[in-house]
Amino acid sequence: MLLASSIAGAQTDTQNVDWPTYMGNWDGSRYKPLDQINASNFNKLEVAWRFKTDSLGPRPEYQFESTPLMVNGVVYSTAGTRRAVVALDAGTGSENEQLVALRARRSA
Repeated sequence: MLLASSIAGAQTDTQNVDWPTYMGNWDGSRYKPLDQINASNFNKLEVAWRFKTDSLGPRPEYQFESTPLMVNGVVYSTAGTRRAVVALDAGTGSENEQLVALRARRSA
């Protein structure tokens, strides 16, 4: 899973950047009127973080496909061959420790 970051900086907190449903919003539009990435800074995008899913199944996942959700700065997705649920900090990519502990208890 990759998250791109703009050199220009992050969206302001006052803008609605959540993607709480599969279609992006309750209307199902798959559209957010965000202006952080535009024609003038598109070529300056850099990878902000990567999340490795190697430990989320008995074998590597080569065809990872997911429509992640984002609510209050947390990215929720499924990952790995077991389709484990992950909750990642949108800014850093670090995994939610409570969810990691829950997943460990279930697999034990």
